[in-house]
Amino acid sequence: MTLWRITLGIVALLITGCGSVTSVHGWAGGPVAAGVQDGTAVVRYKAPSAGWRLTVDRTKVDAGTAKMWITAHAGPSGPRTQTQIEASWTPEEAQIGCTQAYIRIERKGQPAGAYIPAAVGCGPLAP
Repeated sequence: MTLWRITLGIVALLITGCGSVTSVHGWAGGPVAAGVQDGTAVVRYKAPSAGWRLTVDRTKVDAGTAKMWITAHAGPSGPRTQTQIEASWTPEEAQIGCTQAYIRIERKGQPAGAYIPAAVGCGPLAP
């Protein structure tokens, strides 16, 4: 029975990989992925349509994890075709292995809401 569990665990690791984890429980603003690529914290967001952009509002490194507070700015109204956009940050004096993203959404004519934990990931992002 123990050998079966070990084998099942290895298969699960191979299927899921050792890299990034995507959106966090409680986030409902669209698919988000976070990870680290060549010492740079990277956050990818699938915006609901073209024209959206991300701004990095605040950053810090905490125990090897890059924490990024990001605002997603809505684009012009148009066809609802998901578009991947990206934000990144390279800490100057710290090594990082993981990225944690907090995102708030700003829509036209409305103030941005509160930052919400959106994604956490360690290692490189999948292409």
